[in-house]
Amino acid sequence: MKRKLVTLAAIAALGVVAPVSFAAAQAPVQTPAPASAPAYSATQAGPTVSNAVVGIQRASTANAAAPMQEARLGAGRNVALMVVGGAALIIGAAIGGTAGILIAVTGAAVGLYGLYNFIQ
Repeated sequence: MKRKLVTLAAIAALGVVAPVSFAAAQAPVQTPAPASAPAYSATQAGPTVSNAVVGIQRASTANAAAPMQEARLGAGRNVALMVVGGAALIIGAAIGGTAGILIAVTGAAVGLYGLYNFIQ
């Protein structure tokens, strides 16, 4: 009887946690709109000293933009806590007995902690 109860609790917990993590994984990452380019050319007309150099030149890296960082950078740890908690819940249900119940309850606590931090 206890094994069925723990198994049903594990399925219910995964049913609540899994749609949230899948929805977050499939959500589009919002990136800021790029700045519009000026309508005129910023290069100077006619010959210049920098254009007169012949041979191999080092490429200019001063104008390189910093790489964009992902908006949800810290979500990986919370999702991992939810997955590990769900796995421990299922393993605890499969083990059964007092040890299985302790593992399942601990897994549920870890999963709920990850869900709490994920929602925050």
